Amino acid sequence: SSLDKHEFHPATLVCACLHRRNPHIRPCVAHEAMFAESLSECRHLASQAREELQGLREAPQQDRAAKSAATFNYLREADDNLKMLQHQAKSAPVAERSKLAQEEQRLLQELQAIKRELEKARREFLLASEGCNTDKLFLAREERRRAAAVTSSLDRGCSQLKQANKELIDCEAIGIQSLQALRQQKEQIIGIQDRTHDLGVDLNAAQKLVKKLEQNNDCALM
Repeated sequence: SSLDKHEFHPATLVCACLHRRNPHIRPCVAHEAMFAESLSECRHLASQAREELQGLREAPQQDRAAKSAATFNYLREADDNLKMLQHQAKSAPVAERSKLAQEEQRLLQELQAIKRELEKARREFLLASEGCNTDKLFLAREERRRAAAVTSSLDRGCSQLKQANKELIDCEAIGIQSLQALRQQKEQIIGIQDRTHDLGVDLNAAQKLVKKLEQNNDCALM
């Protein structure tokens, strides 16, 4: 049978290990424990990001870029935890999914609000965002699925483009080799024509000489 693409997600493995070590732990309890841990970690990171963001607004201009980068790093780490949490909510027992999905949505809105505040502060203080793009942070599950599909499509397109460029380069190399071969053949033909012309000239001269000798012989006989 085919394997679920999420079968080996870290959260799933941890729950399986917990259940294996203690069979009395129900799977739903293990999921709740993992979800609660991920939720707590996300909120802790969100709190740290808020502190850095507040420090950004209060810091002197020369320190704001560093504060902006620190805020982004906390948010990026929170996004990694959010991905795990989203998987945990999706793979939880059916009876728990609605409750966990609500918790997930509240956390998502909280993190998105911090992200918007960071983007606002960057615009306000004219801070660069190179290497710290927030566009892909804190996406809902369906948005992540669509983004992954778009990325996969772009990767396939890039791969096809690279292959097409390689084939074009190969064709160009073959074309150059063909032109070089044709040039060599042309030079050989011109050389043969020149030698044929020289041979014709020599032959004409020989014929004239023979005729002259014949005429001299006739005169001698007379």
